[in-house]
Amino acid sequence: MFKNPIYLIPYDFTPVAESALRLGLDLAEANDGSVYILHVVKKNAEKIQARTKFTALFNTLSKEEQAMTNTKVIVGDLYEDIGKAGDILKAALIVMGTHGAHGMQKVFGSHAVRIINSSSTPFLITQGKKRIDKIKTLIMPFNFAKESIQITSFAAAIAKKFNATIHLVAYHDKDSVFEAKTKANQLIVRRALNEQKVKHEILNLPPSTKEYSKKVLDYAKSVDADIIAAAYFKEGVLPSPNSFIQGMIENENQIPLLTVNSEELTVINSNFSFISV
Repeated sequence: MFKNPIYLIPYDFTPVAESALRLGLDLAEANDGSVYILHVVKKNAEKIQARTKFTALFNTLSKEEQAMTNTKVIVGDLYEDIGKAGDILKAALIVMGTHGAHGMQKVFGSHAVRIINSSSTPFLITQGKKRIDKIKTLIMPFNFAKESIQITSFAAAIAKKFNATIHLVAYHDKDSVFEAKTKANQLIVRRALNEQKVKHEILNLPPSTKEYSKKVLDYAKSVDADIIAAAYFKEGVLPSPNSFIQGMIENENQIPLLTVNSEELTVINSNFSFISV
């Protein structure tokens, strides 16, 4: 599975898209994969200009990068067609730049969240700061919901490839039933990571008045995390999954977020070959 992975890059010719492309190229080079750059336009008349821009972009790549890169311009809907393209291509990962959420997007959900919700392909979302070739530390928040640990296989594959360490950060609930489920999820994750010989640590966040998401981000900053790996789903994360994931996406330290729409995954994927190891 994903022996020669495809990395899909939604591209809008902005600096954050360029950063996502660099991450995708780094991953493709590390994993003997390929990059598929996709630009979505609203009208046929816009395709010629986009193709011209792609030609100019392609000429800036090295010969090695050109050999692993394809470009495509389609007419369609940004929120639906990126996810469809990921499914059709059987992409290992959609690497997407984001400009963050502004204004009412903070209330109704960012564009990135809407796109994630339309796809079963995992996403690596970047604001443009980090590179992928120096991964040492991943932060994986999770809670009592089974969906919250469905990011495990994807995080583990990256950690194993780069010999990185996953820091497991659990949400602890005062409700004894929920707390028991959280501990059960932790055992499941640890067993999976041990089986794959993936380095990991357990972090128990000290009590504080801060929201869980704030504590996660503070810890990620303190250890200079390279990636945050958090599953997206509509129920189970407090105060709400949309605001939690959105907070991870637009974190002020610009740490890339690895995420997947857990509702599209029927079972936890025990095959850790998301990228070749």
